[in-house]
Amino acid sequence: MASIRACRTSRDQRRYEVRFRDARGRERSQRFTTHRDAQAFKLDVERRQQAGVLYDAPPERFGDLAQSWLERYVVGAAGRVRPRPKSVALTHENLAALAPLRDLTIDRIHRPLVEDFVTQLAARTPRRAEMVLALLKRILKAAEERGQRVDPSVFAVRLARTEEREPHFLMWDEVDELRSWLPEYVSRIVPLAILTLLRRGEILGLRDRDVDFAAGAVSVSAQSQDGARTRTKTRAGRRTVDVGPLAVRLVREQQLARAPSADGLLFPTRSGGPFDPHNFMSQVYKPAARAAGFPDLTFHDLRHTGASLMVAAGCHVKVIAEQMGHADGGALVLKRYGHLYKGARKQAALALEAHVLGEGQAAAGLSRG
Repeated sequence: MASIRACRTSRDQRRYEVRFRDARGRERSQRFTTHRDAQAFKLDVERRQQAGVLYDAPPERFGDLAQSWLERYVVGAAGRVRPRPKSVALTHENLAALAPLRDLTIDRIHRPLVEDFVTQLAARTPRRAEMVLALLKRILKAAEERGQRVDPSVFAVRLARTEEREPHFLMWDEVDELRSWLPEYVSRIVPLAILTLLRRGEILGLRDRDVDFAAGAVSVSAQSQDGARTRTKTRAGRRTVDVGPLAVRLVREQQLARAPSADGLLFPTRSGGPFDPHNFMSQVYKPAARAAGFPDLTFHDLRHTGASLMVAAGCHVKVIAEQMGHADGGALVLKRYGHLYKGARKQAALALEAHVLGEGQAAAGLSRG
């Protein structure tokens, strides 16, 4: 029989956990935000346990099962708390990639079919294939728990680990070249993205009120997503980025070059509305990158370029992390850009001796060595 127990999450939120054994005798658990949902799930589990092998739901279309799962997921009834809007949007994108399976009944989805499907997808977009496979397994697991007969070997499908793409760092003359291929009303987004280290959605969501010209600072609290402004996803992402005179001048020039915007967007479309990030990439950025001779350059490479230039300028890793909106104190910056800190340990050792002994004695000790 199934049982319900009250529990709390790491954030001290109350949840109700249903414990039960599946058809193979394995102990399982599922959490719900309300006792009512937990009780309904418990009764469904017990009904299926009592029916035993006699209970076998008729095969349903994968598309219908996926839509049903999505509806539960969006409201937080798929065993977890309500997901963030960004997570929901990403799930919609991954579900769209599963469209070729939509009309198949669940009993026709076997391991060879899944392997061929995700292998073809991985050839184009490796990371997307990983996320799509994980989502497919999650939907199939939920279908199995609701009485659908699922090929168990599907859950053993794995993708080979792909090598992480090396970032493309631009020299400043290459920055100018890329900028020259962009339309005038948006061309300053390239150097500003590098100088501010902002993400694509963050810079597309910037408004006039976010820029403090007197202090030389940019306030980041929202991002552009699907043509609408949404709050940045982490507390560290909501930050103030300090900028220099060049960035301030570029912002003032951009205010004169852009189309009139009712929302005061710094980088609106030609008609003054908000950019959809995907449309910006496909219609504006990627054509310019190809024309400039950088066909594989991503917008995130501009952020990589800004970070690498700060490293070259001798900026402290913690400062770079704060400018980028990282909450790890610089761990990710060191992991990604640590190889650029050439000679940093030697410089630190010499600086220590200079501080302790004084510049003259430290230099004398170095010459005697």
